[in-house]
Amino acid sequence: MAAAGLLLGCTAEVSADAATWFGLRGPMCPLGACVGPLNCPGCGLVRSTAATLQGQIYAAWSFHPGGIAVACLLPATLFVHLDILRRGRVASYHHALRRAGQRLFIGAVLGGWALRYFLHT
Repeated sequence: MAAAGLLLGCTAEVSADAATWFGLRGPMCPLGACVGPLNCPGCGLVRSTAATLQGQIYAAWSFHPGGIAVACLLPATLFVHLDILRRGRVASYHHALRRAGQRLFIGAVLGGWALRYFLHT
């Protein structure tokens, strides 16, 4: 899953309106469509993550500040999965890394949403 995320993020065409892959528009946010993109914690996260993976940090920050952290989590997750495959078992530190990654993801989404919301209102 992390490898797919890295591949999709690196191959997306990112604009202020959407992320597209080979002319196909990426996922639309149903919550953002109902309440507005500033009121949705995840709106802009896909575009931001893809822009970060392509080195467009300023654009990524403007789409959703949390996407930068999510883009950093993708290779970290891939390395953890490869380590599990190499060892042939899940070690205790893998569980600790998973919990830390989950907390970072939640913090990035909510923190990025709060930054975006308060900086634009």
